Amino acid sequence: MTIENRCCFTGHRTLEGDFDRALLCSTIEELYNKKQVRTFICGGAVGFDMECAYAVLGLKRRHDDIKLCFFLPCLGQDSRWSMQDRRKYKQLLEMADFIDCPQIPYSSTVMKTRNYKMVDACQYVISYFNGRFISGTAQTIRYAKRKGREVINLGTYDLSEFR
Repeated sequence: MTIENRCCFTGHRTLEGDFDRALLCSTIEELYNKKQVRTFICGGAVGFDMECAYAVLGLKRRHDDIKLCFFLPCLGQDSRWSMQDRRKYKQLLEMADFIDCPQIPYSSTVMKTRNYKMVDACQYVISYFNGRFISGTAQTIRYAKRKGREVINLGTYDLSEFR
């Protein structure tokens, strides 16, 4: 399968009032129907990543050719999360079709490395960006645009000004 059949996600850990779950689901379904995207890659973090994984699983119930993959940044990504978030994370991983997890501990570079790896594997990037330019989400969007990926932002910020 080529990158044209793949989509990844990047977004903030905190979802604000403008987050629209229905828009996320319809965007994923549109990529499935119009662009033949069959593989969706999540980073597995709290917030937008988890919402995306749940949305993909919802579509997967109706289309058995969809694959949910996780590209995790390191071992123990969830070690400082709440018990509730850790439980959700483990459940999502159990439903994954594929998990890529480097056998390394956390360091200051693992998130960026994971994000770039996801972008390199996909043609489409669905983002939830709301204007926080000093963030992993902003960094990932900049990288995706440099790589010529199609970025679809579900946040309120207009990405046309992104460089």
